[in-house]
This record gives sequence, structure tokens and C-alpha cells, in this order.
Amino acid sequence: MAMSENQHTEEEYIFDKKMTCVVCDKPFTTKILKSNRARRIGSDADLRPRFEHIDTLKYGICSCPNCGYSAMHSAFSHIAPRQINNIKEQVCVHFLPEDRSGWSSYTYDQAIRMHALALQCAEAKMAKDGEKSYLHLLMAWLYREKQKEAEAISIEELRNTEMENCKAQADEHYLAAFEGFQRAMMNEMFPIAGLNQPTLEYIIAYMAFYFGKLEVSAKLIGSVLTTSSASRNVKDRALELKAEIIKMLKERKK
Repeated sequence: MAMSENQHTEEEYIFDKKMTCVVCDKPFTTKILKSNRARRIGSDADLRPRFEHIDTLKYGICSCPNCGYSAMHSAFSHIAPRQINNIKEQVCVHFLPEDRSGWSSYTYDQAIRMHALALQCAEAKMAKDGEKSYLHLLMAWLYREKQKEAEAISIEELRNTEMENCKAQADEHYLAAFEGFQRAMMNEMFPIAGLNQPTLEYIIAYMAFYFGKLEVSAKLIGSVLTTSSASRNVKDRALELKAEIIKMLKERKK
């Protein structure tokens, strides 16, 4: 039976780019999204982006398979000598070289592995809270998708265990992102991790709502709705979240 013309694979939207690691000076290839190929189809309530036929979040990290140094593509080459030494001492010494030549695309496990390395490197180079929090947010989103995949496991006990583990990991990283972004808001200049103020305020507001901190969420939503620089999409999301907050506050009073 011939493959339908409407069937797509992630390989269609990515390509291999040759790189030289700034930490170990060895060559490697990393997978990059093809410019403007993936079509955005929307976002989740916390602004997690959605694209047709591919989860682009899996491809945001550039990771050296030789020494383990990993970072967002935009930040990979921007690193000071002192930071390189810290990464060598705290990350590279524990890393075993990996053969990734057979990776035609990234699974969620592989993407999570590279994001975890990027987070370790961010800690080692003493990155700002905003950068680390964004990596935690990405990790949370990736674990949520892995949790969805676990629903297909046929053995109930294994399925439940995997789903519980993924949810626990997702919530742990989500909380770290929530707390870290709040510190970044107090100590860093915008944009923070590429996010402008109303967008980040909305994301933190949604996280606060998720963790049941309704007063914190309501205060941030008020700021978003009165900010002229907020995009229409962010304001629309803020109005939806405001309605949910009001609903939950009324339920609490019953």
C-alpha cells in the first residue's frame, strides 16, 4: 500500500549542521530546524508552542557528543574561558562520549537527555536565573509529551509507573521554572530568555494558577491586561485565565 501524501516525518523539517565544539574543539553534527518549514498551529494555555507534524522543542539544544557541552543553539558559541573551565570540571569529566550517528530525529528521551546536559552546563557556567528557568520550562514541556506517549504502553503497571514518573519530573521542572522566573523578574533586564515582560508575566501567572497560587496569578494577570505592549494573543490568554481564576476563587468561598 502506497504511503499517503499527507503522511509526514520529523526528518522533513530538520537537517544536520556541522559544528566545532567551543569546549573540546572537536567536530560534530547537530540537528537544526529548517527555516520557516514547520507551520505553527497554535499553543497550549501556558504558551507552549505547537507545530504541524513536528515538536520543534526537541530541537532547541546544540549538544556535543564528545564532551557533553550543551546549550541553546543561540547561546552555544557565546561562552567565556572561565565558563569553559567550569564546564570541563563539572560536566565533561563525568560525560561518556555518545554515538549519535544513528539518530535520524530526536525521541523525547534523547531530547530530554540533551536538555538535562544543557541545564547542567548552565549551572556550571553560573548562568542567570532566566536562562536556567527557561531550560526547566522546556524540560517540563518535554516530560509532559513523554507522559502522553506512555499512555500507549500496553502493560498497565508499566504504563502507570511511567506516567507517574513523567508527571513527577514535569512538575518538578515546572516548579523550578516558576520560582526561577520570579527571581529573574526581580534581578534581570528584559528580555529574559528571549521573552518580553507581558509574555513572561503571563507564563508565571499560569504557573501560579497551576500550583494553586491564585492571588499571585491574579496580580500578574492584572499587569498583563493593563500593559499596552502585550500581544493580542497574550491578552486573550490572560482574559481566559482571569475567568478561570474568578471561577476557582468563587468555588473556594463555597
